[in-house]
Amino acid sequence: MTDFRYVGKDDSVFNTQDKAAGAALYACDLHLPRMLQMKLILSPVAHGKVRSVDASEAEKVPGVAAILTWQDVPQTKYNRGRVRASEEIPDQETIFTDHVRFVGDRIGAVLAETKEAAEEAASLIKLDIEEYPAYLSPQQVLAGTKVPIHETDQVIVPEVVAFGDYEAEKGEELQLLSSSERTTHIAMEPHCAVASYHPASKSMEVWTATQSVFGARSAVATLFGLDMQKVRVYKSPMGGSFGCKQEMILEPLVAAASIATGRPVKLELSRAEVMMCTVLRHPIGVLTRGKFDEDLRLKGVRLDILLDAGAYQTISPDYCLSMAKKINWTYDMQSAEVHSASVCTNTPVSGSYRGWGGPELCFVMENFMNMAARRYGVDPIELRKKNVLPPWSVTKVLNFNLGSLPFAEVMGKGSALFGWEEKRKLYAEQGHRCDKDGTPDPNGRYLRGVGMAICTHTSGYFPRRPDWGTLSMKMEEDGSVSVNVNIHDHGCGSVMAFQKIAGEVLCMDPGKIAIPEGDTLYNAIDNGCYTSRSVFVLGRAVMETAKELKEQILDYAEKLLETPKEELVCEDSRVFPAADPDKSLSYSDIAYYAADKAHGALFVTHTYEPASNVGPVSADFAEVEVDTYTGHCRLTDFACVHDIGKAINPEVCRSQIGSAVQNGAGMVFCEQIRIDPKTGAIQNTSMERYHVVRAAELPNVKVEFLEDESADGPFGAKSIGEAALVPVVPAILAALNDALGSGFSAVPVTPDKVLSFLESAGKEAAR
Repeated sequence: MTDFRYVGKDDSVFNTQDKAAGAALYACDLHLPRMLQMKLILSPVAHGKVRSVDASEAEKVPGVAAILTWQDVPQTKYNRGRVRASEEIPDQETIFTDHVRFVGDRIGAVLAETKEAAEEAASLIKLDIEEYPAYLSPQQVLAGTKVPIHETDQVIVPEVVAFGDYEAEKGEELQLLSSSERTTHIAMEPHCAVASYHPASKSMEVWTATQSVFGARSAVATLFGLDMQKVRVYKSPMGGSFGCKQEMILEPLVAAASIATGRPVKLELSRAEVMMCTVLRHPIGVLTRGKFDEDLRLKGVRLDILLDAGAYQTISPDYCLSMAKKINWTYDMQSAEVHSASVCTNTPVSGSYRGWGGPELCFVMENFMNMAARRYGVDPIELRKKNVLPPWSVTKVLNFNLGSLPFAEVMGKGSALFGWEEKRKLYAEQGHRCDKDGTPDPNGRYLRGVGMAICTHTSGYFPRRPDWGTLSMKMEEDGSVSVNVNIHDHGCGSVMAFQKIAGEVLCMDPGKIAIPEGDTLYNAIDNGCYTSRSVFVLGRAVMETAKELKEQILDYAEKLLETPKEELVCEDSRVFPAADPDKSLSYSDIAYYAADKAHGALFVTHTYEPASNVGPVSADFAEVEVDTYTGHCRLTDFACVHDIGKAINPEVCRSQIGSAVQNGAGMVFCEQIRIDPKTGAIQNTSMERYHVVRAAELPNVKVEFLEDESADGPFGAKSIGEAALVPVVPAILAALNDALGSGFSAVPVTPDKVLSFLESAGKEAAR
């Protein structure tokens, strides 16, 4: 393994001190002269037609500047998930609407001098709504709607993704229905955006914690007929996203309000509003059918996916296709067939969530493989070893090489790290019973079990769509460096990773390299922070650009030091002959020479286009304890091995994995947005009622990285941020099922479900 000076070393993210001190400034901290505060007027019913809006009392509130409804803003339909205007995806949403489609749909907004005045006025708005029948599940919609939710695209059936002939495959067919409920992202920072329209120049500025400043610019410019070069979008510091800030939700709203009033406008959502009217993780149901031959080799699978899109389709059809196109990324099979449907319902909008279909597909397939291992009485690891893809396999969907795929190695290392064989044997011998500290006890109150899952994931768009990274890099006169790249840090350390990459190449302190976040005025157009592409694509672009800048430095040094550049060494922002280290020049010396006596600038612009998309492989192992008295479950041990290629900043990568384990444990044990079956309203729009697994409830997560530096990412790096979550849920669910001897395939498995299972199991044993 290569020995690096900065890459592979632990460092905190670039603004950690500001965050810890409370000095970091987010979009909600922005205050512009004459700025108005915006409060949304939301539908209290799941489906209906707004007859009238009575704002007479609201207008009397001191400080109210304007009250807007659908009558005051363009009624152009758009798709909040569109990153580029050229995308062919269904347009269903408008800024405000009189046909409300879920509890929380936007009817209008109050603009006031203060947040308090806006909230008071909004509470005084009186709505007259003709209620329509509400359809709260895909099954209800597919059975037929008296009043359509949408005239078109209410149900979208994407193309079938298939290879081989599943029906013709021989072998025993197993079936499993897996499902998961809608959850919220719980980003620490609620959604906020600010817009300022300048009527004289017909230009717009937008500040937003988005994953794509160019996506936000495209949405605003096309909706309001503005020149793109006159719409400037700044990426503000982000307090987490996990996908909830991927789509263009608030940006069109503040832009419309600023145009209508001629004043800057801020919209900051409450936690309840974030849950109600941004996006939630898709509820999903998947019937998995698979055939095994006598040697327990998986011959083929068929998936039937039913996705609840919520009130608007947004990105849901592509979510279906994303799951389908990953069907051949882990297991070697002759045939696969994926059918899917994305259905609009009168429920909150479903949208992007960490992994974009990867965790959902892994959940489905790993549930199925764990069920098959129980059915055939084999170790889940051994079943997987028989069926995983060999290294350097070419996927049968899209036909690209998946990379080194070290499945056997991650499973072997993960098994040893976790103590898989010992734990399985111990719990099986004791009937999974133990006392509170985990000591085996045939009469113990607690049950313990173990489970595992594997996965691979993506490291960019290639070859699904064109991808690239274009940036510029310059050296200032003092030897510091400025990088202009379209980066969107979620709070997970992307800026620091890029600083370390550039610092490693340039042989200089990463702290002397400035990398501002996304700004459409200065950055080249970019695909945004999606599909785990940041480090693999943009990081590689940073590395290559830094190499070109270093060549410029060496060209000047060769002349000034009268030494062939092949004999020069760069170290700590200095250049010197290898044979005479005392004869050196600082980067600043070279920069001043270039400015004063040569061509004026040490400056590079470069574009990198990836030609690969290697799959980062991982294996997760979980131990779960079940309290048979209360039904509560907790994660008592967790270990994983991630094929990361090269960890640019290992401690941050470990933190990503820890957060993913917490995220996944919540999905298995408790997280669920509950919809009132009578009204369609969310019943738990607060952190008091929306239950999560707290960090203090987690075990020490054991992590090992497999690094071979073979990938095309910078210094061999692959992705980690989304990949960390992908196998967590099925691994934990498998452990829960092992403890109980159950076959749960729907999450969350709440205490009431556990107690119900134990009661029915007890009755069965008694019989």
